[in-house]
Amino acid sequence: MQTSLRGTCRTIGLRSAAFALVTVAATLAACTTGPAPGLPSAGASLNQTQPSGPSRWELVRWQQADGTLRDIPHGDNGQPIIFEFNDGIDAAQGTVSGTSGCNRFTGSYGKTDTGIRFDRIAGTRMACPPPRMELESALLKAMQTPFATIGTQPSAGSTGRQIVWKTVSGDLLQFVEREGVGKRGARMDAGGVEKTVYIDAQRVECTGVGKTMCYRWRESPDAPWQLWYGPIEGLDFEQGVSYKLRVREYQVPNPPADASSIRWQLLNVESRTRAR
Repeated sequence: MQTSLRGTCRTIGLRSAAFALVTVAATLAACTTGPAPGLPSAGASLNQTQPSGPSRWELVRWQQADGTLRDIPHGDNGQPIIFEFNDGIDAAQGTVSGTSGCNRFTGSYGKTDTGIRFDRIAGTRMACPPPRMELESALLKAMQTPFATIGTQPSAGSTGRQIVWKTVSGDLLQFVEREGVGKRGARMDAGGVEKTVYIDAQRVECTGVGKTMCYRWRESPDAPWQLWYGPIEGLDFEQGVSYKLRVREYQVPNPPADASSIRWQLLNVESRTRAR
């Protein structure tokens, strides 16, 4: 596929939809004379045939203004950076929550003429290793000013919808829509086993493929604690609060080496108790 860019930008060859999105976005970031013909505009909607509802997005690439890439975690054991939009990324406004590299955050979001803004962002205050804290600090600082949408990619086969935002400092953040709470619950409506689990008020350091933070959970109030290495999809966990949850448990066929073979999707928070 050939994409012609105006002004000082040159024609570039693109090998795949995902690669095209990042390459075009990076090239556009350097252009000053306008977007490429045929590329979705900054205000373009990603909505296709999907109804409104929650969507879940993972930060998969962070290119800094000087062209270098930041190391970001991926996968269940790597504590990925996740944004969960309660009314979907296409909504004019709503609430947002997720993980910012170390801690959980919550706040609100709203569409602008050129992209998206985040307001009243608050988070937990758990300490993590310095690289993760530095990444989180950079992300939360970037979220204090609006992001400009410079590239979008609708779903294509097994590839989820994607979006590239540009921060006020010139960094490019690429997000990909994920399953679970994301994709409006697509392919998560049937199957699995419902169960009740009790979640401890504090997460603890644990080691999977690498060091991370795990939930402590048990099947009854008097059972011994066990470690849960993955996320609990849909749970806005607050440090210092214990939970009784109703979840749906799924077996994951052929999981990646760094991911769990079991997934939990939150069905209901049956109780929450703040630790004294």
